[in-house]
Amino acid sequence: MSFDIKINSGDIAIGRSGDLDTVYDNDKLRQDIVKILLTKLGENKFHPNYGSKVGALEIGFVADQELVELDLQSSVEDAIRYLMRAQQMQQKRQYLTPGEVIVGIKNILVERDLLDPRMYNIYVSVYTKKLTVITETIPVRII
Repeated sequence: MSFDIKINSGDIAIGRSGDLDTVYDNDKLRQDIVKILLTKLGENKFHPNYGSKVGALEIGFVADQELVELDLQSSVEDAIRYLMRAQQMQQKRQYLTPGEVIVGIKNILVERDLLDPRMYNIYVSVYTKKLTVITETIPVRII
């Protein structure tokens, strides 16, 4: 079984005993999805292909809403597929619970926020090896 340090609102979570909190199974997978989507592509020097281009539009480039949504959807799909390949490699060396492994993408939906036109909500649903569906919503601001 693999685990990760639990992140709450961008900070490392510390338990009542003062130890670092950890996440497992479906909670770990949820955190992995959010983590890869919010990490800029190339930001991790040891894994330059880890991350996504979510919200990375060129400065001075004006795109219509449909093009931005397609770009976001494509970036999310690329990142999730990379995460799936990384999990396959990890399984060769370490046991992963069925709830930690993505077997397929169910849906990726990008919608513009009605109140703030710079905000987009990304809805990601994936199938796990445990035969559950994990759904995460990630808000992204395009500047």
